[in-house]
Amino acid sequence: MKQGTLKLILDRARTEIKCGRNQLTVLSPQVDPYRMDTPAGHRDGEWLAEQLDRAVGGVRRIHWRGLHYALVSTASTLKPNGEIYRNTDEDWTWLVSGPGKAARWLGYIDFDRIIDNRNSPPIIHRKPHVQPVAYTSIGLDIEIPDIDDIEPWAGVANFDGRQPYALSIFGEKASLEDVVLPLAKRFDADLYLPAGEISDSLLYQMARDGAEDGRPMVTFVLADCDPAGHQMAVSIGRKLQALRDLHFPSLEFEVVPVALTVSQVRELGLPSTPLKETERRADRWRDAFGIEQTEIDAIATLQPNLLREIVTDAIKPYIDDTLDRRVTEARRQWQAEAQQAMEEQIDGDTLAALKAEAEIKLGSLRQEIDAINEGLRLACDEHFDLPEIQIPDPELDAEKLARQSIPCFVAVALG
Repeated sequence: MKQGTLKLILDRARTEIKCGRNQLTVLSPQVDPYRMDTPAGHRDGEWLAEQLDRAVGGVRRIHWRGLHYALVSTASTLKPNGEIYRNTDEDWTWLVSGPGKAARWLGYIDFDRIIDNRNSPPIIHRKPHVQPVAYTSIGLDIEIPDIDDIEPWAGVANFDGRQPYALSIFGEKASLEDVVLPLAKRFDADLYLPAGEISDSLLYQMARDGAEDGRPMVTFVLADCDPAGHQMAVSIGRKLQALRDLHFPSLEFEVVPVALTVSQVRELGLPSTPLKETERRADRWRDAFGIEQTEIDAIATLQPNLLREIVTDAIKPYIDDTLDRRVTEARRQWQAEAQQAMEEQIDGDTLAALKAEAEIKLGSLRQEIDAINEGLRLACDEHFDLPEIQIPDPELDAEKLARQSIPCFVAVALG
């Protein structure tokens, strides 16, 4: 049989002063903590611990009413005497005053495993004794509020609008990043900036991502104004078509040549250089367009704002500018309606259960946040020489204190 500390103290005191248990019993034997270490007490305490683990596991906390309803939720819960535990005042009273007390005083469960909903929580203002320690911080301090300061509110996650198209921007020069990266972030567009023509591996990734996204994919192409650049959008489109037929039958896509076009070179008067002698399509290119070659870097370097405007104008028809505003308003309306519905449905028991569950989670979070805050504090002696900490000691009027004090009477002393 498990031997409790309180029983040992009681038996030691009996031996020292040579008396019986009743003479050292302050409360009734059924509720006096020093008298619960009995075979029946251990039987009942062990039974309650088993029921608690079965109801909520070995860590979670629960209030008495919650445990009571967990026990009566099944008709097969038997008390230690073999009788079925029923939803009656008699069994409820027995649970709290019998096994409930024995389990905690005999150490079968921790005292804080059971939440006390009958008494208001104490308001603790007593200052603990701590040793002051100076530190420096980087200006960040995280705090978790007390559970009593928390009220439930209705929230929603991932309430975000989704544009109708999956956008991607392809540029054949890495130097385009300064111009197009802000646009890719603004419009949630994927950005591909390989050196030269896009590889089949990268196109496969583009097709796979587009198919997994589920929306029609639009790819905007930025390339040199020359035979290779002119062909690049065609090449991308053709390979995406083949990848769709081979691997991604659900893929819908569109390829949009944005820059640098022949008309843009002419209208903007951008500088050009002769086509390479090794370019086999040079003659056909000159015959068709009457120009040499102009690199995309020309407009990106000389007129970057204009290139941003060109890309933006190409993307805008595929974007709903009103979506974010309408989603924000819909989210706000949902939250207001959900909060009202929750407030109309919540009651005292539900609120207590929510706070009990929140207290368990906040307890583990406090430990993590304390560790974070501690990690953000820097030892002073490594960086600064701060003044010595001197906290004034309390000063009391001894005469007034003597007049104020009264004798203390102790009914029973054990030890």
